[in-house]
Amino acid sequence: MKLFKITIIYFLLSVLILSSLNAYSEPTYPKRVVSLSPSITEIVYGIDAWDKLVGVTMYADFPPKAKELPNVGGWINPNLEMVLILKPDLVIMVSDQDKIFGDKFRTLGLKTLAVDSNPSIIHIKDSILKIGNALGKQKESVKLKDEIETQINKIRNKTINLKPKKILCVIGRNPGTLDDIYVVGNTSFINELILVSGGINVIEKKRTALKISKEAIFTLDPDIIIEINHAKTDKEKEILEVWSMLNEARAIKNNQVKIISSTAILHPSQRIIDGVKELASIIHPEIF
Repeated sequence: MKLFKITIIYFLLSVLILSSLNAYSEPTYPKRVVSLSPSITEIVYGIDAWDKLVGVTMYADFPPKAKELPNVGGWINPNLEMVLILKPDLVIMVSDQDKIFGDKFRTLGLKTLAVDSNPSIIHIKDSILKIGNALGKQKESVKLKDEIETQINKIRNKTINLKPKKILCVIGRNPGTLDDIYVVGNTSFINELILVSGGINVIEKKRTALKISKEAIFTLDPDIIIEINHAKTDKEKEILEVWSMLNEARAIKNNQVKIISSTAILHPSQRIIDGVKELASIIHPEIF
């Protein structure tokens, strides 16, 4: 009788342990996700979790099908009511957004996840892994991280022994003029991409981005001016005409104003692979 009781107790304990193990090994992952940044939308796509995405911000432009999803507003002013209507079980944002309105989302019972706002290449890879872990796409996120490393290293290995070219990377200015020129600073991940591509940023200030005057371009004296154009490619002629107003600057005199008509280089996601390839082909066309 005593042996029978011990056997029963042992059996029940085994069932409890196995149940606990099963519960632990089968976590529940979000099924309805809202992205509050274009780069996050791109990462979700890159780790094959697109089917979980139910809402994006108005500036999400990649993949193109992002435009088909419900729009939850802008980067700094998301439509909270719209987010609630979508009933997400996870809202993913960047850390700067989290500081502004993260608590408001959580107060309403929404679960949030924040990734780095101003990342380096390392932080971009960390964000991919963090989002992958949250969405149950661990293998896919590791694969994507590894692909970034592989492609970055391929470019770096080709440029490492080349003489670097001086680059001014313009990310904004007043339309039709050379007023209020905004350029990439020394602490941006874009600065890292310039270095990988065989360039050196003429802006040495430890800022992500800053405003300069058109007169400063003479002092900075870049070999190449790269403008990242948010508009369509049919604007390229107009852009070059604007820069021709500064035709005494060396880069302009030498026809070294180049235009990137893509957001790939702007968004801290796996699309930096495309961005760094385009940069490298501009900076060192002789080998790319």
